[in-house]
Amino acid sequence: MKITGIIAEYNPFHNGHAYQIAKIKEETDSDYVIVAMSGDFVQRGEPAITDKYERARMALSCGADLVLELPICYAASSAEFFAKGSVALFDKLGVTTNLCFGSECGNAAKLQRAAKALLQADFPDALREELAKGLSFAAARESAARALIGEDAAVLREPNDILGVEYCKALLQSGSTIAPLAILRKVVGHNGGAEKGFASA
Repeated sequence: MKITGIIAEYNPFHNGHAYQIAKIKEETDSDYVIVAMSGDFVQRGEPAITDKYERARMALSCGADLVLELPICYAASSAEFFAKGSVALFDKLGVTTNLCFGSECGNAAKLQRAAKALLQADFPDALREELAKGLSFAAARESAARALIGEDAAVLREPNDILGVEYCKALLQSGSTIAPLAILRKVVGHNGGAEKGFASA
């Protein structure tokens, strides 16, 4: 049996989210799709556009089979802890086979390479060297990763790819057997408005 997990806020649920669920069922032949969703407060600490029950109903009516609430201590945290809490929830369920997420590159192997680079023992020293040059944290992290994995470090530029890298890191750190699956984001980039029936994040 294949059971795919999605980590989401659905703030609100839109066509891109429905596309993701449909694509999961098409590409993985999943028997069930389980969603770990933020409650009444979302990652940036703001209240969700509508309550968690209504957002869960939206997801269920569009193909999700089960919606679980991600505790607020993870839901309103940084990308790293948002990912760790979500992956831990799916691991503890003991039934999740895949973890699916939207991505600008759509390539889970690239995201996993970047995650492995960030977990290397010598990476913190390389990051400190780049920060000492006056680079922002994001630029320094990408530059330090580039020295290890070359052009694949470019995944550390885009917001959904960065979150995907954090999911992959959390899977690696926990020794999870859950396989990551990156779905290419359809048409519109993060904060890019709406186009051809799809909204951005």
